Amino acid sequence: MQDGAPPGSGQQLDSSFPAPPDYYSAFTDANVQRLAEVDCKAELDDPELKLLVPPPPPQSGTYSSFGRVWHVHDRLPTLAEQNIPQLYPEGPVDRVAELKRLNRSVIFEFLDLVDVLVKDPSQYTARTDRIRDVFVNIHHLINEYREHQAKETLKLMIQQQIDGKRQTTERILSKCQELEQTIERVKLEAADTGTELTAAIAGDADQADGTTHADTGQPERTHTVPDDGLARIIDAVHNLT
Repeated sequence: MQDGAPPGSGQQLDSSFPAPPDYYSAFTDANVQRLAEVDCKAELDDPELKLLVPPPPPQSGTYSSFGRVWHVHDRLPTLAEQNIPQLYPEGPVDRVAELKRLNRSVIFEFLDLVDVLVKDPSQYTARTDRIRDVFVNIHHLINEYREHQAKETLKLMIQQQIDGKRQTTERILSKCQELEQTIERVKLEAADTGTELTAAIAGDADQADGTTHADTGQPERTHTVPDDGLARIIDAVHNLT
């Protein structure tokens, strides 16, 4: 919460399961109903009803949440704001070179700590604090890459999406070409098969003109489809599926 928080909100909030603020007792059904009947909530005189109106969102500065202070505009705090000495030069620096130098410093500080523990163990606190400062500086330099990392990650994700859509489009176009070729082939086979069927039916009709049925005396006409013509029709249907 911001400065000027509601009364009764100063209890300890940094435990794992903090107790609710004292003013939660004001959120009763009766107060909620009374608040709903108020026309102008900015001119409330009842202190309990004022607690039911949420404060405006903070626009600048910091705010407190569960015992921790947060910046309204998220940014990387400086080492000075964290009360940590800066172990690399101010201004633009070669971060890779500084990270390597700090990495070597950790080794030297650790060897110094071992030496102190052997000679005067009571002085170890200063050495451990020094090692902590070196690690915080390393972590701070790495965190300065986060914005660049986020941009590069976003560019990579977008490029992967573009490549995936292009591959999908190419596969669709390839299948469309295959289907067009299959349709043309089926059309040609269907035309050839239709011609053969017409000729076969006409030939069968000529052969059956003189044949009569034994019972009715009517000419018996049988139409047979050549085996090769039927096979072509079946193949064409399979190709379509």
